[in-house]
Amino acid sequence: MGKLLSVLAFLLLLVGTPAFAHEGHKADMSDAELAQMRTQPANANQATPAGAAPHDMMAMPDSPGAAAPAAADNHVKSLGDFLGRLHPMLIHFPIGLLMAALLAELLFIWKPMAGFGIVVRFLAVGGALGAVAAALVGWFSAGWRLHDRSDTLMAHRWNGTTIAAVSIAAAMFAFRANRIPLRILLVFFAIALPIQGYLGAEMVYGPNHLGL
Repeated sequence: MGKLLSVLAFLLLLVGTPAFAHEGHKADMSDAELAQMRTQPANANQATPAGAAPHDMMAMPDSPGAAAPAAADNHVKSLGDFLGRLHPMLIHFPIGLLMAALLAELLFIWKPMAGFGIVVRFLAVGGALGAVAAALVGWFSAGWRLHDRSDTLMAHRWNGTTIAAVSIAAAMFAFRANRIPLRILLVFFAIALPIQGYLGAEMVYGPNHLGL
């Protein structure tokens, strides 16, 4: 029974962390305010174990009470809130499709007659659709404003919006005979997409999440 509770608590922590970041950034909190909230106990009324710092309570996967408050408040409040919650799921599609388009274009350069041009078109169009969808629900997730108090969210918002806009151009260039503009944009994706993923992880897991 104890092991089952530990597993459930760990799963709740996995769900609660993105929800916490979602609500905090939607409320236009600064990076410093979010960092401060991450270090506070999940339940102010819960006793802190002897020798443990308050922030350790949030990181204990074997403490069901640490994740319960976040899970209890994690309910969809509106259609916009629901759409915003789709953002973490949708972001994987444009990343995979656009990076695959770059790989397919490299193969097209290597063997122009092997039919990779059609593959690039398919991936570019699919990546553009995915990028626009991910960016749109991202705005629902973060809130509809042009400026954020969080520098990380600000960079993530506009980098993602730029990726979506550029992906539309890439999809159009994929159907043209001159492939130079397309290749330039695919190189842009190879740089911008990892940066976007890093910024997203910084918002969810906190500053310097890679521990470098």
